[in-house]
Amino acid sequence: MKPFAILACAAALAIGGAAPAAAEMPATDALSKMFIWWNQAFKTPGAYTAENFSKHFTPDATLVLEGRTVIDGVDQWATHFQKIQSGGGDVEIVVPFKQVFEKDGLIYNYHVIRARRDGKTSCSLAAGHAVLRDGKIASIVLVRHTLDPAKDTLDPQCWKE
Repeated sequence: MKPFAILACAAALAIGGAAPAAAEMPATDALSKMFIWWNQAFKTPGAYTAENFSKHFTPDATLVLEGRTVIDGVDQWATHFQKIQSGGGDVEIVVPFKQVFEKDGLIYNYHVIRARRDGKTSCSLAAGHAVLRDGKIASIVLVRHTLDPAKDTLDPQCWKE
């Protein structure tokens, strides 16, 4: 079984009936608030700075995607997303998340990432967790699955055009 499928199943079991649907869940957790800022910053040239990431992240915050650390520290958060931003197109993390809950300093989440570039859309499902330290994000760990419209049913939150 693919790592995404395993995590998605585990997340679904963990979330179960414990959390309301996204439409009912206000975006009040630190991860949702950060992605609300992130979405606006993506549309604002120059907004992805280490100083701005420091408002949401600890100085040593990491991003782990599919088991590999791709960002280590707020300077890398800034340069990583500056590069994506400069590539053109649109990227958005859909907030409120499909599912989110907080337990023991962790924020578990399941959400949609949608993008447009060069006249084409793409959409991914992401699941994972964020680690909080002193009210800020110390780490985000995610697995993602890009939906293929020819093989997968697109999530209703995906951009269609």
